[in-house]
This record gives sequence, C-alpha cells and structure tokens, in this order.
Amino acid sequence: MPNFLLIETAAAVCSVAIANENGIISIRENGEGQQHATLITVFIDEALKESKLNFRQTKNEHEGLSAVVVSAGPGSYTGLRIGVSAAKGICFGLQIPLIAIDSLQSIAGGFSDEKKYTGNICSVIDARRDEVYFGIWNKKTDALINSRSAILNDEFLSIINSIEAPISFVGNGAEKVKIFLSNVKHQYHSQFKSSAKYLLPSAIKKFREKDFVDVAYFEPNYIKPFYFAESKKV
Repeated sequence: MPNFLLIETAAAVCSVAIANENGIISIRENGEGQQHATLITVFIDEALKESKLNFRQTKNEHEGLSAVVVSAGPGSYTGLRIGVSAAKGICFGLQIPLIAIDSLQSIAGGFSDEKKYTGNICSVIDARRDEVYFGIWNKKTDALINSRSAILNDEFLSIINSIEAPISFVGNGAEKVKIFLSNVKHQYHSQFKSSAKYLLPSAIKKFREKDFVDVAYFEPNYIKPFYFAESKKV
C-alpha cells in the first residue's frame, strides 16, 4: 500500500500529513500564518516519526514514502514556493514521484466530504487587497469556474448571481466575500480552511493513474504576479 507525504502551504495554514489509502496516519498543522518556512521541515520530521516511516529509500514499500503530494495553488506566492521547494527536495532525494493538487479543489472536496454537502461550493483564498482566488464546484467537485483571480466588484457579483442555487463559500477568503455580497441565500464558512488531509482523495486517484508532474520543471499556479510587499505579510 503506497504511503504519501501531503503538503499544504497555499494559504495561512501550514499543514503536513502522512497518509495511505486507508486515510491519514499523522498530521501537523499551524494556522497562525507567516511561519511556513520555520515549521514545514519540523512538521515533516514529526509526522514521519509518528507514522514510523523511514525518511530514506527502502526496498520495503511499506516502510518508506511512495510519493509527495503538494498543493499547487493558487495561493500565496511565498507559501507555495516553500511547500513546492520542500516537496521537490524530498522527491529528488528519494527518487519518488511528485503529485500536484489544485488548492481550490482540495478545499471544496474536503468540505463536501466532511459535511456531506451536495450543493454548489465556492472555495475562496484571500489574494490580498480587494482580490480573491476562487473556484466554483458542483457536488462531485467538477469545476464550473476554476482557478480564477477576481477583484470583488460588479463582475464578480455577476458571476455569482448567474448561479441560481445557493452557494457555500469556504476558505480563508469567505468572510471577505460575505462582506461584499451581503446575500442571505448563501452560506459562508470562513472557519473551514485548507488542510493537507484534503489532498488525499485526489492524490490516491492520481497515483493510481500515474498522473505525476515533472519534479524539475513543475511550478505552482501563482495566477497573479509576485508583489514584493506580499513577502512581508505571508
């Protein structure tokens, strides 16, 4: 049975988990923000030790990692760089594949699974200033609108209003959207944030299909260009 190292650093939460096809084995998370660079290697080491896996190549597949799974964005430029850099280093060292998962889809899928929710889900990541990254998904997490950067203005409002059914907004940008929309028919779950554990369902599917990314050339989906000021906040 394959073992996965899951890394989620696209937003304020720094989250690392070890898992297999049966579920999460160990997990470490911190939602305070601005600590990804300090915490990620510590979390990886702690999670591996708790799961009793070897952080080295091994002939016994049950003792080592089979793949590294990373949240691929969109999200914080700095956070994504930290997560992807750690993932690449481990993949190079162990000669194991890298799996990339859309950050917005993982939040939507996690909410759908945990809450048994079958309606439309809009996962929202705060993109600073008056912008958000958002993706709207149906109950099977098939994208209706995916990987977009939007200014909270009339254009964004028209996109939301084009969907007649209620929408559940999830992620750390949900509160920002709530203030902008002021719409009672929708639900807002800003406390439901990104987590490495939500990467697992897609990771299992991609591993079985050998849907890997090139370790050397893979880059996260930043969408927006890098702003120097952001490096001081993330």
